[in-house]
Amino acid sequence: MIRINLLPVKALRAEVTRRREIVIGAVVLGAVLALLIGTHIYQALELSGLQTELASLRADLQALNVKIKEVGDLQNKIKDLRSKNKIIENLNKKKSGPVLVMENLSSATPNSLWLTDLRESGGNVTMNGLAVDNQTIADFMKAIALSKHFNNVELVETTQGAGPTASLKKFSIRTGVLYRSPETFSNDRRRKRLRSSALRLSCSRRFTTVFYIARTPTKWPSWRTASKSRGMKKL
Repeated sequence: MIRINLLPVKALRAEVTRRREIVIGAVVLGAVLALLIGTHIYQALELSGLQTELASLRADLQALNVKIKEVGDLQNKIKDLRSKNKIIENLNKKKSGPVLVMENLSSATPNSLWLTDLRESGGNVTMNGLAVDNQTIADFMKAIALSKHFNNVELVETTQGAGPTASLKKFSIRTGVLYRSPETFSNDRRRKRLRSSALRLSCSRRFTTVFYIARTPTKWPSWRTASKSRGMKKL
């Protein structure tokens, strides 16, 4: 009988299986390491891009803050100009208002009526004078009531004169005085409303642009590119 020792063959097969498992494990481990390294590199590149975009967004935000500050300075300048304009208008009103009032009063005064006293207090004028009769006083009141510079005309009293003026009628009239006509007030208010509307529209457009850009930061690069291209075209 022939006997064959199979122990070396089994050991050889076990060794081959063990080496095969080691190779497979090494390949798997290498693939995992390569995947981790690739993921790390990708994340590093993505982080670098995000940091660059963040720096760009911060620069754009700073530029927008400067523009917002310019809008605020512009509003303050407009407020100062309005206050100065109001002061100038008040000075012009005080300068030319009484002249117009006296011109209207002079043109409304009949030849048979004389004013002896005129006092102004709190926007009201009290006029005292003499007239030949009550009809002349009524005509005078009607004439100043039709004027643009007087309103709420009322007769305080009328009496018979005494002494040298016994043949004349003494009267006292109270009326409101307007140094500027209602049409002038209306035109001024209309101009102020137009200026205010234009200012609100301009500011609204600026703030709309600012907040639209602030809410869509991903569109800033294209916006900056478009602005640069428009600047190049203008040049």
